[in-house]
Amino acid sequence: MKVGFVLYDKALITGVSLAAEMLSSAASLRPRQQQRDNPFELRVISSSLTPPPVSAGLKLQPDTTFGSRQTFDIVILPPMWGNPLAALRHTPAIAPWLKHQYQQGAQLVATGTGVTWLAETGLLDDQVATTHWYYYDKFAERYPKVRLNRQASITAANGLFCTGSINSQTEMILYLITEHFGQKIAAIIETHFGHEISKSTQQPFYQIGGQLQFDESIALAQDWMKRHLADPITAKIIAEQCSIPLRSFNRKFSDQVGQTPHQYLQKLRMEAAQQLLRDFGMSTQDVAEQVGYKNAYHFSTRFQQQFGMTPSQYRRMVKAKIFNP
Repeated sequence: MKVGFVLYDKALITGVSLAAEMLSSAASLRPRQQQRDNPFELRVISSSLTPPPVSAGLKLQPDTTFGSRQTFDIVILPPMWGNPLAALRHTPAIAPWLKHQYQQGAQLVATGTGVTWLAETGLLDDQVATTHWYYYDKFAERYPKVRLNRQASITAANGLFCTGSINSQTEMILYLITEHFGQKIAAIIETHFGHEISKSTQQPFYQIGGQLQFDESIALAQDWMKRHLADPITAKIIAEQCSIPLRSFNRKFSDQVGQTPHQYLQKLRMEAAQQLLRDFGMSTQDVAEQVGYKNAYHFSTRFQQQFGMTPSQYRRMVKAKIFNP
């Protein structure tokens, strides 16, 4: 498996470093036989082997150039500081190289202003996409054929993934780890890296296959659930809050979110529990009640099923900030 990170002028180095650590850590958690049979490789690609000027004055040494014949399974395009148009002018070879990689079966992941590279290829024409909120208007003006979703922090369209921020990119990398390495490994990576990432205030939008189906009523339902985690909640109660028949609500929610209301609610509760354990000195019983569990044992059992460790173990790990698979 090969993952390529594309470098260009003013690339945000965080868009490379964090994703690279997560992916390489996930690959190292595979059984030894799988690691031998399917070696994992990370490569940095640029217009030349001379390091381009990236963020923070740091230098990343490219491994290869766009003129090479290497193909990749995943190609990641980090965001850029400031206006991306200068980078587009300086590295015209990127767009045709990306098209070739996509035609060879690569999944392309772009973050923030890095989404402009996908738009330049024409691959996003008539597809749903998102970008950094500050660049919405300029992006829509330059690429009128792209279906820009301003509510989304993540979009997916036939192997083309767009994320609005580094936080969203991290969620996307977790999705790819699940897809390529399995849920068990993804859960370990989320546990060890998730506490370093702030949760995005934007509404994540996953729609694998590229069909845009964003529905305001579902977004309202998700927001209501977040604000009532401590309360007894059923799908019927949520549907009534949104004035939608229960059957229609369950269908629409699953279509757009990719999970049932119950599954999504459990995910929210576990994420909230992580934050409470990380940031506050609350007892396990208090944390359980805050996220809707009256029984601390039931909460601890569910937490361990989700993250592979008890709430107490998670709190100790976060405080120590140790990565130890």
